[in-house]
Amino acid sequence: MKLYELDWALYPRRIGIYLAEKGMEGIERIAFDAMDEGSGKRLKALSALGTVPVLETEGGCRIRSSIAILEYLEERFPEPDMIGHTPEERALTRELMSVADEAALHLGIWCHKGSPVFAGAEEQSEDAARFAAHSYRRQLDRLDLLLRETGGPFLGGDRISLADCVAMATLEFAEGAYGVPLPQELERLGAWYTRFKERPSACCPPYPAAFLERAYGLPQHSRCWPV
Repeated sequence: MKLYELDWALYPRRIGIYLAEKGMEGIERIAFDAMDEGSGKRLKALSALGTVPVLETEGGCRIRSSIAILEYLEERFPEPDMIGHTPEERALTRELMSVADEAALHLGIWCHKGSPVFAGAEEQSEDAARFAAHSYRRQLDRLDLLLRETGGPFLGGDRISLADCVAMATLEFAEGAYGVPLPQELERLGAWYTRFKERPSACCPPYPAAFLERAYGLPQHSRCWPV
């Protein structure tokens, strides 16, 4: 199999964290360079969607959704288990993963509508950025509440799951790439994040300096952070 990625970017990082936690080897990882103008053309040739990650299976099937990639790999390589052994455990993992995925979606809209990174590529909107920022915060609130129910130390309780990979990639990218802090009052989520950052899988590849110069400081650039 081949995995095409920007290894530091939001959605590919989910896969990178997962592969590290599974101890999975044997997948050829091919990194694109976001700062290389030719990468866009090569990516379009690979996938009509023009996005990463893309997992190409041995049979030539190309999977382009990070969630679909995670579930595909988990089905093919079920041990160590990271989705749940019972229908109830799997449902909880998917519920948590959905909340974290929606947080990532709203973070992305906030970036696209309020960051200098995208200022020359699409219309900017302070109102849209503010709405997305508040929506992102609401999903973090939901994760914090769900952690109260599951009790930790992982999102689903005493076992690491796909949901941890999705949530960690989101919070890591928000903080490291765009300078969006995790609200201090979300104590349970903050404790989980602090613990998970100590895991080897959470060691993120460096962000390109040219990207950071424009991206970092999103709350100040968009003049909104609802905390």
